[in-house]
Amino acid sequence: MLAQTSRSPSILQISSVAAIIAAPTRALYCSTKSASLSLYQSIAIEHPEISFSLVLPGTIEGDFRASAVDKGSVREADPNKHGLKADYVAAQCIQAVDRKTKMVVLPSFYLLGHFLSLVWPSITAGLARKKYNYTV
Repeated sequence: MLAQTSRSPSILQISSVAAIIAAPTRALYCSTKSASLSLYQSIAIEHPEISFSLVLPGTIEGDFRASAVDKGSVREADPNKHGLKADYVAAQCIQAVDRKTKMVVLPSFYLLGHFLSLVWPSITAGLARKKYNYTV
């Protein structure tokens, strides 16, 4: 129906960088984001007449992280001091749809993290443990 009623049919999914980079104590969160990424990519293959854009941001400023189950010492720095600005993420989403960009990772250095996780997983595992103050 979307392809028949719109001059520029587009769908945007806002997910999380957790879809492509694993993190300690976040197995359920990362797995649901990865699953939705695969679903989204499969639907895009099935419907080439629709432009699919995917935005994978890191932590965004706000109260969302305050409800995380890992409230103890296993946390990254305060997201309200170091997270992405919501207005910036929103602008990137609009730009992705307007330009028909397939995938946007914010900040872009997480793409390097994803690549490293494929070719040298011990490096990204160590960095993730450090970021989230996780000890084995």
